[in-house]
Amino acid sequence: MPFVFFQQLKILKYEEVESTNATAMQRLKTGGAQNGDIILAGYQIAGKGQAQNTWFSSKGNNLLVSIICRDIQLKVSQLPLLNMLVSQAVYTTVCNYFSENTTIKWPNDIMVNEQKIAGILIETTLQGEYIKNAVIGIGLNVNEDSFPENLTHACSFFSITNRYYNLESILNLLLEQLDIQLLKLKQSNFEEIKEHYEAVLFGMETKRYFRQGETKFEGIVKGVNNAGQLLVETESEIKTYNNKEITFDLN
Repeated sequence: MPFVFFQQLKILKYEEVESTNATAMQRLKTGGAQNGDIILAGYQIAGKGQAQNTWFSSKGNNLLVSIICRDIQLKVSQLPLLNMLVSQAVYTTVCNYFSENTTIKWPNDIMVNEQKIAGILIETTLQGEYIKNAVIGIGLNVNEDSFPENLTHACSFFSITNRYYNLESILNLLLEQLDIQLLKLKQSNFEEIKEHYEAVLFGMETKRYFRQGETKFEGIVKGVNNAGQLLVETESEIKTYNNKEITFDLN
């Protein structure tokens, strides 16, 4: 299919990088990046996750990709919108293979059967009150057949079905979905996008356990606000939380 948001895509393949996001950001810094450039790696020495976390992936088994969005000129206040759209693109890609029990765990983890199958890390460069450039990093567990003991809530296409998948086919579908969703940055209103995001949000309108530091508490996810913060109803009130301020207790 022809791409509209990106107009053209250029895949830059690497056998090994420090991280795909770091490579993409470096290309932006040196002026060698174009809108739609894709950093695709077989292995990351220091894969990056949210809030300084690392991303585990064995060599050649999974999708490790960063997409450069250059000169997108979004307002900084629209970053939650970008996050929701990218999350929807990855979610829809996964749903093409696993339509049941697939959700988005706030803010942007993709879950299948309450286990994490994909993660997203969006990094930006700013110009005043605008996002000038964005790098969309995506790690998708495809053919991973085993995980470290500490990753008790991780899964892959292989671990779910016990068969291997073609990475290129999944990448093509993912890029199509990203193009479709990112077009909505200019075409759709925030409330409509938020509604679609909340419709598939992990724990929505159900009692879940959370952790804030050493404290464990029970609450009901009520959605997100316009700033992308999570809304959780406790016994006394609805509270708002920033990313990494609380975590879901999945044990």
